[in-house]
Amino acid sequence: MIDEKYLSIILREPIGVVGQIVPWNFPFCMAAWKLAPVLAAGDCTVFKPSSATSLSVLEFARMTKEIIPAGVFQVITGSGGKAGQYLLDHPDIRKLAFTGSTEVGYSVAEAAAKKLIPATLELGGKSANIFFDDCNWEKAMDGLQLGILFNQGQVCCAGSRVFVQDTIYDKFIAEAVKRFHQVKVGMPWDPATQMGSQINEGQLKKILGYIEIGKAEGAKVACGGERAAEGDLAKGAFMKPTLLVDCNNRMRVAQEEIFGPVAVVIKFHDEDEVIAMANDSEYGLGGAVWTQDINRAFRVARAVETGRMWVNTYNQLPEKAPFGGYKKSGIGRETHKMILDNYTQKKNIFIDLTDAPSGFYPTT
Repeated sequence: MIDEKYLSIILREPIGVVGQIVPWNFPFCMAAWKLAPVLAAGDCTVFKPSSATSLSVLEFARMTKEIIPAGVFQVITGSGGKAGQYLLDHPDIRKLAFTGSTEVGYSVAEAAAKKLIPATLELGGKSANIFFDDCNWEKAMDGLQLGILFNQGQVCCAGSRVFVQDTIYDKFIAEAVKRFHQVKVGMPWDPATQMGSQINEGQLKKILGYIEIGKAEGAKVACGGERAAEGDLAKGAFMKPTLLVDCNNRMRVAQEEIFGPVAVVIKFHDEDEVIAMANDSEYGLGGAVWTQDINRAFRVARAVETGRMWVNTYNQLPEKAPFGGYKKSGIGRETHKMILDNYTQKKNIFIDLTDAPSGFYPTT
């Protein structure tokens, strides 16, 4: 009710058929993240997984076929250049949703713009993992590893830029090297395994290529920096946990997404300096601050230009907490009810409750 004369009703209506494209690093999880708002909003989806991990999503579809009505969740497979492009160009698609690289994100945004339809994009990252000298030491070491080694570093919000305060820098590096050496790289069926294979040989070669770029720029390999090839690991695309030290924020390895278990460690002196370096990036997806000073935690978390800042933790991705990026890390938020704004159309029904004409046109 606007006043005694007018009533305004706002309705949410399904947007229609959504085209959704997801990457290979979390295929099952991404299917759930993308499907949930489709079902909640009353939409349908044509879903395209990565050609490298199609079986995971096809199994997800098989498991849900008795629950989800026919036609609501349809999966197409194939290469991005063919099946993906078909989805981007199809005239009946009313919205696009994409998770993947920033480079491909441009193509998705362009396709949506040409059809004047909305797009949500969860793209790349080069997130800052910031350690002050008053951090809880054990939690910080755990957070360093969770930030860059989880899922073999193949995480868009990975804490790949590690900023360490100068007063603890040497101690931090020494302890980090020790703990990285202790990480168990192995086969996925081995219960002792803490880090498995990269997705394929091509991705491993890309990671190793960045190691060489870093060394050419002046970075030093404190540990790792090479493939893990002991025993049966030689048959796969395994990478050793890697720390690049003596780095600066302008190096390519500090600015470009490596997408592997490679942390670039950068020294900082004070709060203002680290905030400036953290924001000196085209990305803004994740990040963390490690300190026991809650006021500093809030100052830094608010000042860093990113969609998610963890405090004294990393890579926690619960429901009800919105996830998404600033800058070239994307548009829109997931894992929160606000995503429904992107999967519905808002209709306004405006009712005149009076019996009198408007009076705009005079009567004779």
